[in-house]
Amino acid sequence: MSFEINIEKKLNTFTLKANFSSGQDHTALLGASGSGKSMILKCIAGIETPDNGFIKVNDRILFDSEKKINLKPQKRQVGYLFQDYALFPNFTVRKNIACVLRNKKQKAKVRNLLERFDIVELADFYPRELSGGQKQRVALARLLAFEPDILMLDEAFSALDTFLKEKVELEMKEFLADYPGDVIIVSHDRNEAYRLCKKLVILDHGHTLEKGDLKQIFAEPQFLATSKITGTKNFSTIRKVDDYHLEALDWGIELQTTEKIGPEIRMIGIRAHDFYQVSDNSSCNSFGAKIVGDSQTPFEYQYLCQTKKKGPTLWWKVDKSAAKPDFTGSLSIAPEHIQFLRKKGEF
Repeated sequence: MSFEINIEKKLNTFTLKANFSSGQDHTALLGASGSGKSMILKCIAGIETPDNGFIKVNDRILFDSEKKINLKPQKRQVGYLFQDYALFPNFTVRKNIACVLRNKKQKAKVRNLLERFDIVELADFYPRELSGGQKQRVALARLLAFEPDILMLDEAFSALDTFLKEKVELEMKEFLADYPGDVIIVSHDRNEAYRLCKKLVILDHGHTLEKGDLKQIFAEPQFLATSKITGTKNFSTIRKVDDYHLEALDWGIELQTTEKIGPEIRMIGIRAHDFYQVSDNSSCNSFGAKIVGDSQTPFEYQYLCQTKKKGPTLWWKVDKSAAKPDFTGSLSIAPEHIQFLRKKGEF
């Protein structure tokens, strides 16, 4: 199983340019609202038509502007799970699943899917009688009945409360482990993408900014937009001092790096959890700071800090599994945790 997409489509404020591929992988699409994520899924499904380019699934051409191929949605063998699940309100659960079968007499297949998704007792219920998690399982069962070549999930968990979302996500992970085809997941939740996918595509104003191994991109983002999307909180423009030293201009501090600073580097990023407290400013990459604000969540302490320059505040987060910091006025950052970044828009 594999897919390949290389398309352009003019939208209101930018031109969507999507170019990525996969081979029997689970791929996450991450990007800010309006970056083109859902439009890509609609183009693959045939709901929208690109201006040019091509879309292939398992070497089968779904769209090719040069060859003038544009299969109708019902001919594409694409499974598309919408945010609201799009169940037919006047159909029971059983009929919602059966309605996509080519052979309407395949009762055994419907029964097997009801059992697989643990919804046998709901077979004669209508969508209005189901919870969010139950609706999702019905929608997935219907997609599997259709036997799609590729499965696409568009913000599939966004309508669920936190507890149910985590439960359904675990169920989804187990299901996807057995699914033989490619999967594309659109999400605003980077943690959700991290848990469910191996490949990642970062979209920024319609451009495919970064693509590849998900964990590698999280560990070493190349662009400001990618770093923000993957959770980094602290950024500064820089002045290169030498190959392994830089000045973080926004914070007024000098830092040492483990990697050589290339000419394309314009900024650095530091994750909030990567700062640690030190007793004084004598250690590598240590600097004076003061706390100007604090809060906490059930699982971490959060601090807003300022350096002596009094520039933008730094986010510092400490897991509550560790002791609460008795702050002495100095923070540090390990050289290997400094992200080298190109500015947003530099492709």
